Amino acid sequence: MAEKILVYGAGAIGSIFAGKLAKYGNDITILARGKRFEEITSNGLILKNALNNKIETINLKCIRELNENDIYDYIIIVVQNNQIDDILPILKKNKSNNFVFVVNTPLGYEKYINAVGKERVMLGFPSAGGERKNGIVTYFIGTGIAKIMQTTTFAEIDGKNTSRLKKLVKIFKNAKFDPTYSNNMDAWQKTHIAFVVPIANALLRFNSENIKLAKSRKTIKEMIYATREGFEAIKNSGIQIEPRKLNFYYLPVWLLATFYQILFLTKISEYSMAKHTIVAKDEIELLEKQFLALYHHDDFKIWKSMHLTKAST
Repeated sequence: MAEKILVYGAGAIGSIFAGKLAKYGNDITILARGKRFEEITSNGLILKNALNNKIETINLKCIRELNENDIYDYIIIVVQNNQIDDILPILKKNKSNNFVFVVNTPLGYEKYINAVGKERVMLGFPSAGGERKNGIVTYFIGTGIAKIMQTTTFAEIDGKNTSRLKKLVKIFKNAKFDPTYSNNMDAWQKTHIAFVVPIANALLRFNSENIKLAKSRKTIKEMIYATREGFEAIKNSGIQIEPRKLNFYYLPVWLLATFYQILFLTKISEYSMAKHTIVAKDEIELLEKQFLALYHHDDFKIWKSMHLTKAST
């Protein structure tokens, strides 16, 4: 029997999740509002592969609101950090058992637990990105070698490998996301903030034009050193870098800078990084503030020199 899943949020990531999960046989509903609701109900959910320009139109159920007795096997919440507080009271009333929070945060999960109860909280994060424009989501999904940077990852709060977690990972694997587990998602997300915010700040310095950033070896080196400052703050607080593969940031800077100069020339960086900074600037700034306040760290000198307030320079 197909799993009954609600994707709560119809931005780029929510649309990618919903479209691909529906394509591969799941019973998918997506929650959208305003113009996005009209686009999906009128024309279907349209995905365009950023690498080969292949377009798919997926017809699926679309709703405007979640009611108390709308029961799903999984509700996957795909919203920005600065939107989640408005949604939690709605989720609290719903009687479904599994809420998968795909939300960027360095602050842990207490607010989710307080809203829906620890036993209903699951966690996740995508290796995907894209741009939603004129009703079409141009997307990239990180699989294969692209997973060196980030893998679509799911977890339980306590790190256990439960049957519901195995089922969720299998669902995404069948939909070609190439997912994995984490036994410490809090460390994973803190690490994620430490490397994506410097990338975002570097891109925003060049108005989110990845090709221009690729030509600035100086900025890329600053970005790498800023990430190391974040990693050191995390480690000094007693938390390991997760996933451990991100310790590649301690390779020689000249090598890392060359790697990033090549990466920023690609469609992968355009759609998994640069496009996101255009629509999520407010969220990035909030995540940066949350991360820096969390550690009260006095040694974020390079990081602070790349702050969003310098994005136009």
